[in-house]
Amino acid sequence: MVRAETLGVCPAEGEPALVPGWAGALRICAVRSGLHTPGPMILSVGCTLGYQIATPQAAFTFNILANSDHQQRLISETLACAPDVVREIVENGKGGRALRCEAPVGAFELKYAARVEVKRPPLPATVKADHPARLPLSILTYTLPSRYCESDRFTEIAWEIFGGTEDRAEQVRAICRWIDQKLAYVPGSTDSRSSAWDVWISRKGVCRDYTHLAIAFCRALSIPARYVGGYAAGLQPMDFHACFEVYLDGEWRLFDPTDDIPPEHIAIISRGRDATSAALTTIFGRITAAPIKVTCEVVREG
Repeated sequence: MVRAETLGVCPAEGEPALVPGWAGALRICAVRSGLHTPGPMILSVGCTLGYQIATPQAAFTFNILANSDHQQRLISETLACAPDVVREIVENGKGGRALRCEAPVGAFELKYAARVEVKRPPLPATVKADHPARLPLSILTYTLPSRYCESDRFTEIAWEIFGGTEDRAEQVRAICRWIDQKLAYVPGSTDSRSSAWDVWISRKGVCRDYTHLAIAFCRALSIPARYVGGYAAGLQPMDFHACFEVYLDGEWRLFDPTDDIPPEHIAIISRGRDATSAALTTIFGRITAAPIKVTCEVVREG
């Protein structure tokens, strides 16, 4: 039997109400809180993931759900699984949500779609350096080396290339320009083991690798930086996208070192110190994956 339910929101009280009858999918509408800020970008995003499961059962954790925070508001979303399985949405401390489920042997397909309102803060013209010792501990951790971002190997390199200015905003912009000019985008040139140092040596990779190198450079300059996964409008060919956030002037700010997609055209789905803690999927079981289908387009510009 297919489970069908709709979770809506009453605009007046903001209280969720269960409404039956939406066949085969779960619809979740976000609580609308606070005053409307003019000029947001509305993005329509979605994906289809398919698997052939060879073991009696496989357990999945997906980071495909649009985040909801003060820069990005979830308007609505739909989620459907075939076959229908019990699923759980788990929130983390960075505005993100992970989807967990288990599926039996055979074909398994997941479809997701959402509308997201994005309003990101403009980058100040100049940003002075923060005193690292005064940063909150939750921010300070993003200045330290991690599995794929060996920033301790880049300290002298980063200061030699990007240390000509004390303006932190310009340093991050310079990192993005350098990566765009010096790296070659070559699908298949790296794998799940490739780190920022590997990309520095080879000078080639994909968005994941560009992002890891950018994060390593930032952290080597004592600029807090973290990995971001998301949907990106205008990306060609369309796929999930990796970019990064840096903590400047008391705010996390989004940068795309690969395609220079505007921050307001990106809907964030995961954050972490690097791809280790922001993976698209974590799977326990033997499976064969079908090609991923991803969509992201601008519905309305503010």
